[in-house]
Amino acid sequence: MNRVCLFFAASLPLALSLLAVAAPPKAKISFTREIRPILAENCFLCHGPDPGSRQAGLRLDQPNTATKNALRARITAKASSPLHMPPVHSKKSLTSAQIATVKQWLSEGAVYEKHWAFVAPQSPPSFPPPTIDGYILARLAKANLKPSPEANRAEWLRRVSLDLTGLPPSIAQADAFFADRALTAYEKVVDRLLASPGFGEQMALPWLDVARYGDSYGYQSDQLSTVWPWRDWLVGAFNKNLPYDQFVTQLVAGDLLPHATRETRLATAFNRLHRMTNEGGSVPEEWRLEYVADRVRTFGTAFLGLTLECARCHDHKYDPIKQSDFYALSAFLNSIDEHGLYDSGSITPTPSVLLPTPEQEKALEQAKLGVAEAEKALAETKTTRESAFQAWLKKYEAFQKVRPFIETVQKEIPDLVAHFGFENLDGVPHVDSVPLVPGKIGLAAQLDGENNINFGDKARFTRHTPFTIMFWMRDARLLKDPVVVYTSSAGTDAGPYGYDLMIENGILQARMMRHWPGNALAIRATSTVPANEWVHVTLTYDGSSTAAGMRLYVNGGLARTTILRDHLWKGTGTHALAFGQRFRDRGFKGGLIDELSVYGRALTLLEITASESPEGLREYYFSALDPETRTAQTKLTTAREKVWRTEDPIQEVMVMEELPTPRPSYVLARGAYDAPKTDKNRVGRITPAFLPPLSAPLRGAGGETARNEPGGRLALAKWLTRPDHPLTARVAVNRLWQQFFGRGLVESSEDFGIQGRLPSHPELLDFLARDFQRDWNVKRFVRQLVLSQTYRQSSAQRPDLQKRDPLNILLARGSSYRLSAETIRDVALAASGLLDTKLGGPPVSPYQPGDLWREANSMSPAYRQSVGGDLYRRSLYTVWKRTAPLPNMMAFDASGREVCTARRQNTSTPLQALVLLNDPQFVEAARVLGEKIVRDGGTTDTQRVVFAFRTLATRFPTPTEARLLEQLYATERQLFTADPASAAKLLTVGEKKTDPALNPIEVACATAVAQAILNLDTTIWKR
Repeated sequence: MNRVCLFFAASLPLALSLLAVAAPPKAKISFTREIRPILAENCFLCHGPDPGSRQAGLRLDQPNTATKNALRARITAKASSPLHMPPVHSKKSLTSAQIATVKQWLSEGAVYEKHWAFVAPQSPPSFPPPTIDGYILARLAKANLKPSPEANRAEWLRRVSLDLTGLPPSIAQADAFFADRALTAYEKVVDRLLASPGFGEQMALPWLDVARYGDSYGYQSDQLSTVWPWRDWLVGAFNKNLPYDQFVTQLVAGDLLPHATRETRLATAFNRLHRMTNEGGSVPEEWRLEYVADRVRTFGTAFLGLTLECARCHDHKYDPIKQSDFYALSAFLNSIDEHGLYDSGSITPTPSVLLPTPEQEKALEQAKLGVAEAEKALAETKTTRESAFQAWLKKYEAFQKVRPFIETVQKEIPDLVAHFGFENLDGVPHVDSVPLVPGKIGLAAQLDGENNINFGDKARFTRHTPFTIMFWMRDARLLKDPVVVYTSSAGTDAGPYGYDLMIENGILQARMMRHWPGNALAIRATSTVPANEWVHVTLTYDGSSTAAGMRLYVNGGLARTTILRDHLWKGTGTHALAFGQRFRDRGFKGGLIDELSVYGRALTLLEITASESPEGLREYYFSALDPETRTAQTKLTTAREKVWRTEDPIQEVMVMEELPTPRPSYVLARGAYDAPKTDKNRVGRITPAFLPPLSAPLRGAGGETARNEPGGRLALAKWLTRPDHPLTARVAVNRLWQQFFGRGLVESSEDFGIQGRLPSHPELLDFLARDFQRDWNVKRFVRQLVLSQTYRQSSAQRPDLQKRDPLNILLARGSSYRLSAETIRDVALAASGLLDTKLGGPPVSPYQPGDLWREANSMSPAYRQSVGGDLYRRSLYTVWKRTAPLPNMMAFDASGREVCTARRQNTSTPLQALVLLNDPQFVEAARVLGEKIVRDGGTTDTQRVVFAFRTLATRFPTPTEARLLEQLYATERQLFTADPASAAKLLTVGEKKTDPALNPIEVACATAVAQAILNLDTTIWKR
């Protein structure tokens, strides 16, 4: 008995039994399925959950006796009556059928029900049988429809191969399957595909849209960002079959797991894949909050299937989501040490994680070991040189009898790099229009906030180099915001890197940074310097890459400071020292600078404060005088340099990393970043009230939770997969269903709220959700989908379904729709043999017309086409430039990935055919396939047509298809024989060299046939 007969034999008794029970007594009107959609569409905008837009004090989304009476009166009122609802000006109206439905519901007692998606999935009844096919057959029986027969083997094999790996089966794989008559033949194919690396690549594609993954930052200059390791993590997670609950936990809070690894920290890059800006003049806090809002929106769509963004400015108009809920969720995603802007594509925004290769990790360990050994050697040198210090000390004591030694020390400090007294500006490499005015000693430089004094190569220091900068300053204090006293940095106000000294309302702050604030050292004085008075300021840095290595002195005394940041990695660059101003930043307006001295060493307390003590003398001797100790210090400096030079080439990706103390969150009026922030509108980390509560949160005085769980981001991640959560499992299985059937059981896969579509098969959705929650096993779940009889049905259209279910919502036949942009390109590459199946790695740049990147944005880096195998990598690895995505991808409805996208539109346009016929990627694929046809496809046109057709479409061509393609073959041969130059021109398309051993006329003919088949629905559609 063949499988079609087996299918009917298995399904017919069940279908008959379902039909027998398909006519129960007429049920009461369902509020969830019949009434709420009417009210949501026509009434909730003015009479729904949002009190800000509610009119007449009437609320229709909750049960209330007065509301029921008002509803009856208003829907039956005449259009001329002021009570008529919806009002005429709304351009909405209820049909007579809708009015009748509402009236019947009211007469039946007007029973309200909680929205279906906000109630946990229910355990399935015993009948119909709790299987995919059981629920589908029950629904078909209710509609008095029959399932379609099983698809033929070729159709199913191609379908399942494309769905599980995104690649077509080869002819050899098809023949092997056709020959395998074992009962487990289908299972063996599925298991082979699930074990293929292509499975992870295919499953990752929809998640790249959900995660708004891009290889650039978006917005103005749209610089490239290095986030591809997260894409590789995603592929690996599916190939390793990481349980979905762990998958979700790692995406949301992998950095907070008890034994977090680089891999689990990398997973959290999911939260950082939003667009970022580096536009000059942008307000960092405004953009930081924009990124937080994006995380909340993405969290809502990806895991809850809710449109949380509607509650950013006000309570949701339809769903029970308060504005405070939006910001309470943002509190979970708000506490990372990030800046609202980035500077360039070469510096990764923080927080971030380093991802060294094994070789790099070993080299870094060796470099750090070298620093430890150099520090030990320096300490040992000081010990062995103690006798030399004691001998010097005797001379010092004798010298003290002649005159105070300290006077000599401070006049002749070693390692002076430069001194500028500002009596004139001679010797200063670059000076803006800077007037000289009476200063502390003679003349001083006067700064206006826009001009600067640039010392060029005279004072270039970096992370590993000790230095001292001392000077007199007079602060006019004309600005309240932080201003630049001096800077040695590159970049702009969007993200300087290097070191600087800032002053804010008299408080000095010194920084050494690669990306502020997460990758930086910073100290801040605890007291102010007086305004409009001369103050002597000294900053020393010992090259240790620690905040403890920075010291601030004011008027000869060591200033008390607090450490703001103490984590620095990679290089900070070597830049010119400039006083008074930084590009597009606030300068030292009205400030005066005098008697500047720069040293290539961290001066000691004795040299700066003139305080003599035995320990101070010892420190001074070893730092400034003893040659062996100074040699050991030089070796330590060299060892420290090796550390950051080893770190610099290591891959770095921005991730989540919780601040020690959570940042407070507030409900922002209208979502404005500068809205008032008070205790009254401060919110803690809580989940929406209509969903299960977060387990045992620990709350601080302001409503925030401590960094450690429970109550933080890790608790939020685990909350998503608790057994009674009504949304997470439903949303997940619905998107998986959408991936394999083209349409979710809830069509609006991004919106499970009141405005979303009702599930076509609610009991099946709940069954699948409960089943998935058993073990969260993605491969097991997918396996049962593709082995179900529902999936294995023929997709052929039927006259009865064309009229009654044209969109195949009831699934009486197999799904049929156009393949995704990525799959179409990959099918062409795979069929031709060009496809490079290398797994993972940096993004690649296939063919693109001209340099669209630079045409779209002159600030963008130039597009550089890949070479070799990288031209033919899977589309998953194609570089995704948000402001200039690949045109051939966008023609086939690829997502722009600027925001979280849970489903793509699917269009059919003439432009798509033009792409397949003219884009170099597809022409070259057809050309190389043409060579394959001539070389391996047989000797006759008939044989070659069959070979070409099966290579692209898996199945054998029908007699009509074969006849038309053979006619095309013959016609093309005539044309190319008459015009061999055209054949030669066609064979030059693409970088792949032609095979000189093959007849160019025959290859050109085969290319044209391959192009024709590539354009057929049988190739670019899933059937």
